[in-house]
Amino acid sequence: MTFTNFATCLFLSLAIFTANAQDDNKENNPNRVEVSSQKGLELKSYAQMQKGLKAYAEYKALAPNSELFFILIPKSKNLGLDGITMRLASDESSIAIPIDTKGKFQLQDITLQRDDEYDLILNKPKGQFYFKPYVKSENLADNVKRLGDLRLECQVRWAVEKQDVSIIFLTHVKLFASGNPCTSRAVKVYYFAPPGVKKVVLTTPQSTIEKKIDSDGQYYLPIWDSSITDDALVQYEME
Repeated sequence: MTFTNFATCLFLSLAIFTANAQDDNKENNPNRVEVSSQKGLELKSYAQMQKGLKAYAEYKALAPNSELFFILIPKSKNLGLDGITMRLASDESSIAIPIDTKGKFQLQDITLQRDDEYDLILNKPKGQFYFKPYVKSENLADNVKRLGDLRLECQVRWAVEKQDVSIIFLTHVKLFASGNPCTSRAVKVYYFAPPGVKKVVLTTPQSTIEKKIDSDGQYYLPIWDSSITDDALVQYEME
């Protein structure tokens, strides 16, 4: 398969963890795949979302003074979060899950007897919302995160989405990214910037990396670069 055909297959895949693959001339890496957040992630079953909780616990050293949240994102600008409720329901119980005005919520890590024991239920028709993981270390300004926070978000996202990605993307990750897209330069992972942000600045002892927010409101940083510590600060600038 030529790289052009490989890129086309990736683009046509429905999996969230795939996106249009292309040569990255600046870094001269013909095996680079770009992972976009543009479409968002579909809300999964509790058993699948729980894999994100376990990944957070496994990789928490990336952001030891943090908490894991998920954020609901309406698919349409005509949809809002007013009146939305969520609950975790089984045949025997129903647990309310608070959602704040920005769509943030947390999930309990419950021991399951079987994968379909609990369901996540919204009081809205299925398919109207995406979600994204959100990790932020404590004692940081509103417009600042650590690179370790972003790395941990990626690990949570990959744990939740892994079983649903296309076989093409999964093969690429196994061949070129050692099975983990969050730790290899063979995958460029994009993130949504907060509303109104125009530029992201990553500050390290050695250098300052600036990235403009693209037309889809996204940016990427070299989360794979182990020479940059988890404590490196990411600042979101409005201008």
